[in-house]
Amino acid sequence: MAGTQYAGATLEQERLAALRSYEILDTTAEQDFDDIATLASQLCDKPIALISLVDADRQWFKARVGTDVCEGPRDTSICAHAMFDEDVMQVPDARLDPRFANCPTVTGDPHIRFYAGAPLITPHGKALGTLCVADSVPGSLTPAQRHGLRALARHVVTQLELRKYARDMHVLHQRLRSAEQIKDEFIARVNHEFRTPLTAINGYLEMLGDPELPSESRDGFLQRVQRNSDRLLALVNDMLLAAQVSADSREFARVPADLAVLARTSVDANRPLAEAKGLIITAETDEKVFADVDVRRMGQALERLILNAVKFTDAGTITVRAEARDGHAMLLVRDTGVGISEEDQARVLAPFRRSADAERNEVQGLGLGLSIVKSISEGHDGEVTITSRPGVGTTISIAVPATGPYPEL
Repeated sequence: MAGTQYAGATLEQERLAALRSYEILDTTAEQDFDDIATLASQLCDKPIALISLVDADRQWFKARVGTDVCEGPRDTSICAHAMFDEDVMQVPDARLDPRFANCPTVTGDPHIRFYAGAPLITPHGKALGTLCVADSVPGSLTPAQRHGLRALARHVVTQLELRKYARDMHVLHQRLRSAEQIKDEFIARVNHEFRTPLTAINGYLEMLGDPELPSESRDGFLQRVQRNSDRLLALVNDMLLAAQVSADSREFARVPADLAVLARTSVDANRPLAEAKGLIITAETDEKVFADVDVRRMGQALERLILNAVKFTDAGTITVRAEARDGHAMLLVRDTGVGISEEDQARVLAPFRRSADAERNEVQGLGLGLSIVKSISEGHDGEVTITSRPGVGTTISIAVPATGPYPEL
């Protein structure tokens, strides 16, 4: 019995998901649907006609003729029965049918006696509701009227499918436009970011080929070649990592880990970089912050947050914190840098998108760092949050589901 109830609940959830996928509930009246209801009323010679969509606990009328009622409870709905019928369900006199004799629409206004409903069935076999007609006097439909009501019910579903298709095509078009824009930005960004160090390397190599170049100049040029080479390598690594952690290709080996240890390790590894810029970097952690993570990937995400903080902080401190909060394991990187405007906070999480300050000051980078962080976070069922005030500083946090604590071995 329990298995049957579970299967029934699953089917109902699938049915409701199908209904809601059309995004039709609680929309305004539309002429196409109103015309179908009018045709049903005229064809069946009944004063009331409805396109009834049965939600979880109500029936809602997309189109109606002969009544001003917009919706009603599902538990007293005749349509909730009719939508599961294989054919047109007819109730010649609702007063004589024990299923419906006590329904408010039968005992009270509009005093329904006759009812006929054709189910609205999706191409995948899910029942959405009915196209129904009703009357305050007993009656029945002729075979031709039943056939016509079924045909009009199919036309209702066709209209729903057409609207869904049009909406999906609009979304796809928007995504394609966005993808095209990202591609253009990618080409422009990569062209600039790669061409600049390559041009510099080429120039220094030409000068290094001069046999009369003083040794002290040679050493300086070699250092510049090395810096530009390191910059190119960092760009390539970011591009490869972005591809590896994209939504379509990421595979994370998640194991129990203490994010407090990860925070302290990342701070130690990046301290020379921060101190070279005159910044103070510290780690603040709870005693234990457990989560199931891919330690390498989460370390890459945290490193990019720290590098970002260093890049956009001219003076002050960078604090890396690990803490447990509200069922989440948190990694936070707080800086005293330039900050990110509210308009840019959503933008900078997308690939190749950078803040206005980064663009204005021509800060090096492809704009992949925070999008990599976002992908890694989402790959751990987590999310990234940005809190920032321009000129004051920024805090970027990664929150993933907390687990543990784990027994020590």
